[in-house]
Amino acid sequence: MIRWVLVFFASSGAAVACEAEGQRMGSETQNAPAVHVAAAAIPLAQPFSILVTICGETAVSEVRVDAIMPAHQHGLNYAPKVTAISDRLFRVDDMLFHMPGLWELQVNVDFNGRSVSYTSEIALK
Repeated sequence: MIRWVLVFFASSGAAVACEAEGQRMGSETQNAPAVHVAAAAIPLAQPFSILVTICGETAVSEVRVDAIMPAHQHGLNYAPKVTAISDRLFRVDDMLFHMPGLWELQVNVDFNGRSVSYTSEIALK
């Protein structure tokens, strides 16, 4: 089981400052709005939920979440369910990492028709 420490971050640049819990996700898109993901605990082979917080002023039209195991070239066995709590906070239910190892969490956010991809690595024992 892995535990993520809840940490407060502020976005940089011209975007509106945003206090978000969790780990800031990486993106290869230059000047992409900050995205944070938080989970109380990630159990092995049991469903769990995460919170995704999106910083910035750009309108969010859709959020999609998936995960893969790059070493095994496969993803999740079940599709997670994304629910908007507000225009910047999303709850993702039915996440399930069915085996130990390195997982790559993938979050895709559509901002006014432009999709930006974010990733975060999770090592699960």
